Amino acid sequence: MTLPSGTPAVLPELLTATCAGFPLHGIGFVTPGNPVSFTTFPDLEKSALSMLAGMQARGLKKGDKVILSLEKSEEIIPVLWGCFIGGIIPALLQPPVTFTSYNPAAEKTEKVFRLLGDSCIILSHEHAGNWQSSQIPAEVLIDVAGLPGEIENAIRADVLPDDLALIQFSSGSTGDPKGVMLSHRNIIINVTDIIRGIALEPDDISVNWMPLYHDMGLIGFHITPVFVGVNQYFIDPVDFVKNPAIWLETMSRLKCSISACPNFGQLLVTRYLGRKGAQDWDLSSLRILFNGAEPISVATMRTFLDGLKSLKLNPVAMFPAYGLAEATLAVTFPDRLAEADVRAFSRHELVSRGIAVEAVAGEDNVIELVTLGRQLNQCELMIADDHYQPVGEGIVANVLVKGDNVTRGYFGNPGGTSAVFHDGWLLTGDLGFIFQGDLYITGRSKDIIFINGINFYAHDLETIALKIDRLSVGKIVIAGYFDEPEGRDKLLIFLIGADNETTRDLCREIRNHFSTVIGLSTETFIPIRSGDIPRTSSGKIQRYKLVERYRRGDFLNVIHV
Repeated sequence: MTLPSGTPAVLPELLTATCAGFPLHGIGFVTPGNPVSFTTFPDLEKSALSMLAGMQARGLKKGDKVILSLEKSEEIIPVLWGCFIGGIIPALLQPPVTFTSYNPAAEKTEKVFRLLGDSCIILSHEHAGNWQSSQIPAEVLIDVAGLPGEIENAIRADVLPDDLALIQFSSGSTGDPKGVMLSHRNIIINVTDIIRGIALEPDDISVNWMPLYHDMGLIGFHITPVFVGVNQYFIDPVDFVKNPAIWLETMSRLKCSISACPNFGQLLVTRYLGRKGAQDWDLSSLRILFNGAEPISVATMRTFLDGLKSLKLNPVAMFPAYGLAEATLAVTFPDRLAEADVRAFSRHELVSRGIAVEAVAGEDNVIELVTLGRQLNQCELMIADDHYQPVGEGIVANVLVKGDNVTRGYFGNPGGTSAVFHDGWLLTGDLGFIFQGDLYITGRSKDIIFINGINFYAHDLETIALKIDRLSVGKIVIAGYFDEPEGRDKLLIFLIGADNETTRDLCREIRNHFSTVIGLSTETFIPIRSGDIPRTSSGKIQRYKLVERYRRGDFLNVIHV
């Protein structure tokens, strides 16, 4: 693809151009009870060069790989840009919280370290002294507090557009995460599409709580705003989870115009407002609120928007979009000047026959899906069957993408790469259809449960269950597993709560509800704690991990009704 004349070809050029064009703009870091710590873009570049000097003094050079296991955005960003300027390839990972018990973040770090081979790990100072791992030698650990060096000693690398810029480890909602290789060209191409799609301008203000080790946080709310010189503000994810009001208050105070809040965050905000109520916050300046979790929960979105009416949030701001790490970030955008478009489709036709037949909202046995818009300028989208042949409008099939924003593959995993590419097209693993020119996602192919000759989507079964008054969003997770002795798929229904008579009575009600509504037999219920539900960095439920635990016999209380 050809970019407009003057567009930076690589990320270091991007930062240098922004420093020259917007020397007073930059990045603010919001922490509870403290004034905002603000760094201008020129100061960021100086800090990045200092970090690069420190990395180079430790022997790191262009093409080397480094894991960033850093706690705060304020730590991550200078090191990240130091890597970009020096041609060092970073992989951002969620830092482990503790080493005293099973910790998914620690386990993931060990897996990534083995995959990358000869790499080092840059740690937050708080973690450097207590890192415990039999898989990672102490000599590869670097305390970020001791990293800065003399700026004049930093050597800028000759970075080319097709050089590997970073390795983005996908969030892994249906399996172990893979290292998505992104070049400078991939990132620049997608960022220019994002800027065009939301009409981003230098006077916009972005506020973000999504983690930088997730593609939405990193590409959408850091690199993209840097490209345009937008003032951007970061709230650490842990602070948002503890107190969602910090996000609402910050957006109101700074007159934020761009932010994001997928399903997981919307639930937290809705629960907070239900407990504490709204304060005198004003969100009228917010014009784009990205909603990118897949599939987007229509019920969660509606409840969230209803709760923020009193805060003057314009419903047009809700911006449901589709993307994935393998496409850098974004694939489709809706009309930014229209409210989120929700359509109702016949559940029977969609689930049983794979055909989208529009129905009347509110009727029985309909599925409501939100429009995700159309492909971006420099990315192609195709809905295709299992033989990679395109299907007609309204036919549910595989979602494929193609373009210069799409990864060249997974690091150190040629088998995984070849399995998802065909003639330049990437098989996303998502299922969906085109209706009146717009994309709709029905679910992940690995989340389909095949029972009695019919395909069911796990998230749709959860939506059906939520028709029961005693259930609320986030209190039930449904997964399918293949019962080897019986040779068929079965349902596992995980309920937040204890094994008591009230829960067992709810299990019976759910069983009767499914039998009546869709003729489906449900018999295995597992009470769990809310904290036991594994999620990706963006809040998507990792159903496969619950199934793995069930197979291992980890759940002591299993209710059969």
